[in-house]
Amino acid sequence: VEVRTSGDLEGLGTAVESAVYRIAQESVTNALRHSRRAERILVQVVGGPDGVDLSVVDDGEPVSAGRSYDGFGIVGMTERAALLGGTLTAGPGPERGWAVRAHLPRTGSAA
Repeated sequence: VEVRTSGDLEGLGTAVESAVYRIAQESVTNALRHSRRAERILVQVVGGPDGVDLSVVDDGEPVSAGRSYDGFGIVGMTERAALLGGTLTAGPGPERGWAVRAHLPRTGSAA
């Protein structure tokens, strides 16, 4: 697992910091449990003026587009992001593996 951070990550709301941590934690756990032959998981956190972007991507074998991937973990992560006024997507990566991407506002707001 490689973690990269960049941008302005100072002054994020406590709820946003917690959500970034929990979504990253769940995403890495899912990759370790479910990815097929992944050798690398990349976690990137980028702070910007309007929010923070999180991506967790593994390099496992290509995932079949026809499979259903909804599970409680993805549902929970999506709900966590939405409660703060953010968004989350999860699904097969563009070439290989699995990708989770979230955008959260800097301070979070109840939806």
